[in-house]
Amino acid sequence: MALVNNLIFHARTKHIEIDYHFIRDRITAKEITVHHISSQDQPADILTKALPPKRFDDLCFKLTIQPPAT
Repeated sequence: MALVNNLIFHARTKHIEIDYHFIRDRITAKEITVHHISSQDQPADILTKALPPKRFDDLCFKLTIQPPAT
């Protein structure tokens, strides 16, 4: 997120792909905004981690996904 919000190019970031530049251009054009999301509120966890049932249900609710029947 720091790289996206900092519009100054650094030689150490030359390896970053075009998608970074695409996002940076959209931020400059005020088409999107970038916000920090704490790990507690990260809905992508449901797709990448094994979660306790309560956390799984909470994220399903955030994503409006019906949890499996028990």
